[in-house]
Amino acid sequence: MNDVIAADGDLVIRAVREEAGDYELIVAWRNSPHVREWWDPDDPPLTITGLRAELDAQIRGDDTTTSCIIDQSGEPVGFIQFYPWDAEEEYLAEIGVTVPPGSWGLDIFIGKSGLEGTGVGSRAVSVLSDALFSRRGATAVALITEAGNARAQASYRHAGMRVLGEPFRDTDLRGGEPVESILMIRDRPDGAIGESFP
Repeated sequence: MNDVIAADGDLVIRAVREEAGDYELIVAWRNSPHVREWWDPDDPPLTITGLRAELDAQIRGDDTTTSCIIDQSGEPVGFIQFYPWDAEEEYLAEIGVTVPPGSWGLDIFIGKSGLEGTGVGSRAVSVLSDALFSRRGATAVALITEAGNARAQASYRHAGMRVLGEPFRDTDLRGGEPVESILMIRDRPDGAIGESFP
């Protein structure tokens, strides 16, 4: 089965497989301190049952999100998911954010401890963004990150993204309070599709 979404040399982004190994890996990563610091910190620890519930709609084909594993030199090192922002109109309206029509979104974390800040994340974002532009016709790739996560923002800038607009309060919670977040965007390189955003 060819589950490769995008690749560049030793870096491969492949779809999450409906098997114990992938599920166990994602649960271990999501429960590790360096990931929980930024990914749903107010949520209880993730379980296999909880992850299955999260991914069930994707497996059935009822969700537009695609969850993936990032492999480097044949070793799983992180998680990345992507989705069309056009399917998230209700959420965007709730947080008061606008993205260009035809944009795709993504979320990422490096699961393997010790690889943070080594360039794997920015490389994965760049490789996936290129694939979304060339294969999905994305007009832009935009993501939301916590305003205080300077390391992630530096990684996204290295992948060609820029901050768009002002900080806003997201629906994610930290200490029971909505998280102050920012939108970062990478414009389609050729500018051939979609409208221009400032």
